[in-house]
Amino acid sequence: MARFQERIKQNEASLTGSEKKIITQLKKHEKPFLLSMNELALLSKVSEPSVVRLYKKLGYSSYQELKVALAQELAEIKPASKESADIEAEDLADTVFVKMSEQITAALTMTKHAIELEKIEEAIGKLHAAKRLYFFGQGLSGTIAEDGAHKFMRLGGMTLSVKDPHYQAIYASHMDGGDVVVAISHSGETIDIINVCDMAKSNGACLIVITSNKNTTLASMADYLLLTQAAETNRQPDAMVSRVIQLALIDTLYLRVAAMAGPKGKENVNKSRLAVTRMKK
Repeated sequence: MARFQERIKQNEASLTGSEKKIITQLKKHEKPFLLSMNELALLSKVSEPSVVRLYKKLGYSSYQELKVALAQELAEIKPASKESADIEAEDLADTVFVKMSEQITAALTMTKHAIELEKIEEAIGKLHAAKRLYFFGQGLSGTIAEDGAHKFMRLGGMTLSVKDPHYQAIYASHMDGGDVVVAISHSGETIDIINVCDMAKSNGACLIVITSNKNTTLASMADYLLLTQAAETNRQPDAMVSRVIQLALIDTLYLRVAAMAGPKGKENVNKSRLAVTRMKK
């Protein structure tokens, strides 16, 4: 997929004066992915329709897609500071902590701009209405699935985390239209997760996918796709930063569903807290 600068070169001959002004602002701004369309138009001294014409000319489907692309490319080629660069062997613990903090902050920002509000709110509605809620994940994603189920079970109702692919298959074979599956996969290509999600969907379940790449098999199957964005570095295990972003996204879903649940949801959460408190000295 062509990068932002490459797209500009490909369309250079057809760029209007207004479009060139917008590009100038995007290049000179330290964090262009934080600009709203209105802010960009004001800085460029052009109209918002000019911004729309530009991103379409450059081949982006939305202003949101343009901002996500810019955020990803800036994270790859222009770290904001030494602290956000790759972690080196000679770095001591305090430096590693600062670098990790910078990387997580950058990933949260990129993910924030990848969120499609209408879609995520629809997904939240499905979670709230679910008769049974399942969190599917394997390996590290299975740990994230457990964390998600641990939160949502506090609201009452039927909530399970399932990591074993055989158990996932059995549950999926008995699903129906009242079930919601939250499938978590960093790669989006884990074959067992793909197979059980296909089975769940064929039985009528709603599929919410949390992954890092929209161009994957699992992403293409989703009824609701929630993308996490992170630039992993050379010395970190796969999905180290993405794991934190996935947790933050699940927390966001939980807090919205808890708010929708109203007084009854609050009562159930308090019951859950009391049940755990009784187990402590």
